[in-house]
Amino acid sequence: MAKTGMLIITNPTKLNKLIPRIRNEVKNTLYVQFFPPKRPGISNGIFANFNITPPLMYSKSVKSFYKSTNDLKKLDVRILLSAIKNPTVSKINTRQPVEIVYFDQVLNDDEMKGFITSCIENKTHNCRTIALCESECEQLDDSSVDTSESFNSVVLGGTFDRLHNGHKILLSEAVLRCKKTLTVGVTDTDMLKTKKLWELIEPCSLRMDKVRDFLEDIDPDLEYNIIPINDMFGPTKDDPTFEMIVVSAETVGGGKKVNELRVSNGLKPLHVVSVELIPDIKIDEEEEDKISSSNDRLRLLGTLITQPEPRTHIPSQPYVIGLTGGIASGKSSVCARLRLLGAGTVDCDKIAHELYLPGTTIYSQLIEIFGSAIIGDDGIINRKILGQMVFNDKTLLEKLNNLLWPSILERSKQLSIELFKKGFSVVVLEAAILIPAGWHMHCHEVWSCIIPQEEAIKRLQNRNGLSIEEATSRLLSQTSNVVLVNNANVVFCTLWRPEYTQKQVEKAWSELQQRIS
Repeated sequence: MAKTGMLIITNPTKLNKLIPRIRNEVKNTLYVQFFPPKRPGISNGIFANFNITPPLMYSKSVKSFYKSTNDLKKLDVRILLSAIKNPTVSKINTRQPVEIVYFDQVLNDDEMKGFITSCIENKTHNCRTIALCESECEQLDDSSVDTSESFNSVVLGGTFDRLHNGHKILLSEAVLRCKKTLTVGVTDTDMLKTKKLWELIEPCSLRMDKVRDFLEDIDPDLEYNIIPINDMFGPTKDDPTFEMIVVSAETVGGGKKVNELRVSNGLKPLHVVSVELIPDIKIDEEEEDKISSSNDRLRLLGTLITQPEPRTHIPSQPYVIGLTGGIASGKSSVCARLRLLGAGTVDCDKIAHELYLPGTTIYSQLIEIFGSAIIGDDGIINRKILGQMVFNDKTLLEKLNNLLWPSILERSKQLSIELFKKGFSVVVLEAAILIPAGWHMHCHEVWSCIIPQEEAIKRLQNRNGLSIEEATSRLLSQTSNVVLVNNANVVFCTLWRPEYTQKQVEKAWSELQQRIS
């Protein structure tokens, strides 16, 4: 199977018929080159009988192809645009070396090898060629294409999280209409917090790099200005060089607001081009019915988002999963579901309760440090009173943690071994303080539960009878969702239906069994 392939296509309407063959032979990246005729540097006359097509006539075909290949989630499809914009280009240059080239015509070996030698710059020494024969298809439909003039300076903006085919259509439309400089504003962190599962959004620098990589691959002849933006307008409100803005169908209103602001600033309004949304097949009712980054993030839940680091300093068995999450995040529910699937479970909060009981070493040490005021009428340490004492005193809190955490960890290890002896090959260590306590370093994997802050506050109010202020204060003292995600191998979110949580857990458990089998 080839890592990178290229499809040379003279009739875009053949694309959908050719993909089933190619998808089984190309693993990582598929370049698609729409081939205008009468190419300079081609002496064998392979495409000599075709007429040159204006670049914007390919707009509909670009959109159609990206739509039709949306189900190829693991294949990075890239439609090259440089050659169709500039008929004088004689070389096709790609970032990845091409290993196999497909043609949509019946050609002999000499013709195909001659094309590769003369036209493809970055290829492997043993690059293969295949001619795919298909029946004649309809002609290129240009009836609904906006063929308005191209512009020197084009701008667009977006989150561009996990660059998907919807993004590629938006960016390609901008490239097709741009003659010199394309500016892309990528939303920075402060603008993301209203988005679904925003903690799973890739870092801004990484998203910017991916946008640049894609653009420079599909058309290296343009100048690209990729910038982070911290408001919905970015530089569009005051940059006099911009001439056109590309927006999605759902952000047309934003384009109008940009122009209103430009006019108020004494600038010329931008030509606005709207790109339609691409429908997506919903896997769950929580998803949107369009291709979106939100859907991609939802589909990450319960899957391995980062590879586990080797833990050579701990025993390989049992396989320990550190399950963590903030208060009201649903981690106890997730732990219970994992128990029903066959995991052994250790509740670190329960271990802490046991350490507070009279007669234990910890009990005596706590009274010695914090005094008899922490003892309730029943002779048991009142954790609420103790919590109030350490909440605003970092020194006392550190003393408490230094006393409790090593004992809890040691006891959890003992219980894990006992569960393994009983036949549990996987043990889930449930602990809210897993990461700040450093216990995640004693686990083979970390699974985190996250929940939006506003939902956690509602749950705390309903469950614990807390005020909004009390609930917020308690949440802010916990490990943040960002830290939980950054340290996680698997992430869950219990915001939606219990059945959706169950699906996440079953997915995680199934994939885990495959990893450790």
